[in-house]
Amino acid sequence: MAKTLPISEVKARLPELVKSVQEREEEVVVTRNGRAAAVLLNVDEYERLKATIDVLSDPDLMRQIRASQKYYARGAKGLSFEDVFGEPLAPRKPRGRR
Repeated sequence: MAKTLPISEVKARLPELVKSVQEREEEVVVTRNGRAAAVLLNVDEYERLKATIDVLSDPDLMRQIRASQKYYARGAKGLSFEDVFGEPLAPRKPRGRR
């Protein structure tokens, strides 16, 4: 869960907050006059979000995804990662938040 802090506190604690965001992938919502104004976010998470937005914004890619979902919903089978790439899928590193 994201921390919510006023901008005055963020200014005073910025190095500590950046370290926390970087190491533990925490998020900090920065408020100004009691309203959310910005988010301090780990750069890896930022890149993942941008990539997700790119996919969701591409109509052709979204058509392909929907077609694949329908294909597999009908019980069709596809190729495994190992079949396609010749190696097993490595487990994903757990994300350190939530």
